[in-house]
Amino acid sequence: MKLYTKTICPKCLWVKSELETANLQVEVINIDHDENAKQTVVDAGFLAVPVLEVNGEWFAEPSSIMDRIAELSA
Repeated sequence: MKLYTKTICPKCLWVKSELETANLQVEVINIDHDENAKQTVVDAGFLAVPVLEVNGEWFAEPSSIMDRIAELSA
């Protein structure tokens, strides 16, 4: 599971916090420091973060990310 974020991003911090609260392991990738990761997000069709990738499925809307976190932690 990968969470694509930016350095200054309140939604990214919120999602990261929710993942930690749910005790879910996630690789956090800051696209400000990784041009390849930024291109991966763009190639997947997203222009903003946070973006969560779980086993090839992509989630970008905060509500869909929260739903997926709830499913994974159940």
